[in-house]
Amino acid sequence: MKAVTPSAAQSLPPLQRRAVAFAPLVALLVLALAAYSNSFGGDFVFDDVVIVRDRRLLHDLGAFFADPGWILRENRWVGYLTFALNHRINGIDVTGYHLVNFAVHVGNALLVYALVLATFATPRLEGSLVSPWSRAIAFLAAAGFVAHPLQTQAVTYIVQRFTSLATLFYLLSTLQYARWRLRLERGPMRPARTALAWAGILAAAVLAMKTKEIAFTLPFAVAAYELVFFDGSARLRVKLLAPLLATLPIIPIGRLGVGTPLSDVLSTAADATRVQTALSRSDYLATQLPVIASYLRLLVLPFGQNVDHDVSLQHSFVAPVVIGGGLLLLGMVALAAFLLWRTSPTTPRPLDPACRLVAFGIVWFFLALSVESSLIPIVDVMVEHRVYLPSAGAFAAVATAGALFSRRLGWKPWAFVTAGALVAIVLAGVTLARNRVWKDESTLWSDAALKSPAKVRPAHNLGLALAAAGRHEEALQAFANANRADPTRVDVYSDIGAALRKLGRDEEAANWFRAAIRQGPEYPDAYFNLGSLVMDRSGNYAEAAALFERAIALRPDYAAAYANYAAALNRLGRPAEAIARLEPVAATLSENGEARFNLGVSYAMVGNYAAAQRETAALTRLAPERARQLSAYVAQLSNR
Repeated sequence: MKAVTPSAAQSLPPLQRRAVAFAPLVALLVLALAAYSNSFGGDFVFDDVVIVRDRRLLHDLGAFFADPGWILRENRWVGYLTFALNHRINGIDVTGYHLVNFAVHVGNALLVYALVLATFATPRLEGSLVSPWSRAIAFLAAAGFVAHPLQTQAVTYIVQRFTSLATLFYLLSTLQYARWRLRLERGPMRPARTALAWAGILAAAVLAMKTKEIAFTLPFAVAAYELVFFDGSARLRVKLLAPLLATLPIIPIGRLGVGTPLSDVLSTAADATRVQTALSRSDYLATQLPVIASYLRLLVLPFGQNVDHDVSLQHSFVAPVVIGGGLLLLGMVALAAFLLWRTSPTTPRPLDPACRLVAFGIVWFFLALSVESSLIPIVDVMVEHRVYLPSAGAFAAVATAGALFSRRLGWKPWAFVTAGALVAIVLAGVTLARNRVWKDESTLWSDAALKSPAKVRPAHNLGLALAAAGRHEEALQAFANANRADPTRVDVYSDIGAALRKLGRDEEAANWFRAAIRQGPEYPDAYFNLGSLVMDRSGNYAEAAALFERAIALRPDYAAAYANYAAALNRLGRPAEAIARLEPVAATLSENGEARFNLGVSYAMVGNYAAAQRETAALTRLAPERARQLSAYVAQLSNR
């Protein structure tokens, strides 16, 4: 794509001007399609299943809107709403979900382009020698953003729409502020236009904050933008930023709850700023210093991507890896401060003003990452989607620095664009390859298990995926690897037993189930699996019933255990006990065909044929073959 400077573009005929304006946008769309063309058929994987595909609240828009308080309490309400709308339109057809994620990603790239372009029009960047290259710089920043393989986890992983959608609103709010501020620089605005501008800025900010908690930093990012690129007194800046700063309580209120008593705020805040881990805040921060360095390395050299990185927890700030990461990050912060100082108008022999955009990109990167990579401990210490929002600043900084360096080398704008476009095309190719990993659970966890052999989760999840696909020999090997990685995981013991049973090795399976019970006596699946084996293999229904009863005691909503418990009691000639046990939990069992079948058998055995017929009618929808079997059984008993 040949670079055309803004001044040269103005001299072109109107049609050609429009073509020049739209060419970068079309090129970004083509680049995005090239990078993600193989992602639209990827299956629901990992958290997609429980959070998106199977979350019952998302299956009924009426139920979704039924609780008005949820809008205030839930900081991810907007993201959930988009999933609910997807389900309304697409059901569980995965393509529609991927298309929305892709559209959001392309929208973010276009916003990066527009924001960089607007930034070159700000007062502090006037006089930059690369201002005539602004369209090329904006294009390459957006091209890097849209094509880089590190973005795949925020785009191809459906549930991480929370991240990409929050980024969309975050960038939109910032862009609207930048454009409003530029308009204000040209002179006073009518109150109606100011109100309309702020309605857009604040609407985007609130939507971001109701999509994901990372948007908490948005008012600070806009404040930094104001300080770096515009002039004005402190009083004026406070006045200009006050409406946006007023949105800061939205996310804390959502996390704490609207009605939290003042006396409970501190304890509630401590719990609300911790996610599924007991890791101390200082240890989490120490761990994040090398993790952030790894994020930067992945941005520069995107190899070794992994859905489940194996990261060593750090418990000391003087560990060599922590010191190294800290020095790298400190050096970047120092570089940003140096660039801001050397581009100040009062500095002798100032650097090119565009260096301020490089500095701002660094500030944006660390600010946007601060919610998830500082003092809020999160169970997964390193995940790639956390770099999605920060990377917008990183790509803007790199593209601007590249333009400054290219001009110093004497390059023409077209040479700069060509070199950058070639890099983006290579990145798109790597993204295309990375998207193949996200095809399904088996490919995703095979990749992770290979790259993180010492972690239990990749091997265990690979085993579950292989077992679901009927590849039980391979699943058994994966479960064995998981057991070696962590011999204390009771669920792995139970899953090894289940795989052995599928392979017809019942004696070995029973030993693993019993080992699981010894390892974790409070783990209900082990009792259920052993009970099922005993009932099917030896016909010892009394022992099986006792095992199912224990599983139910540990998990009172265990529908499958109720189903098998009723079957065992029926075999023992104790149908009345089965009825007494299952009737009080009828709501829990309403969607479990086996439980309703065995309850229907119990009703028939005690002569309550009307109740048995009700179960038959319910089974007609849930399990038609079971309905026919129950109907025949009822007819047989009633005709005796």
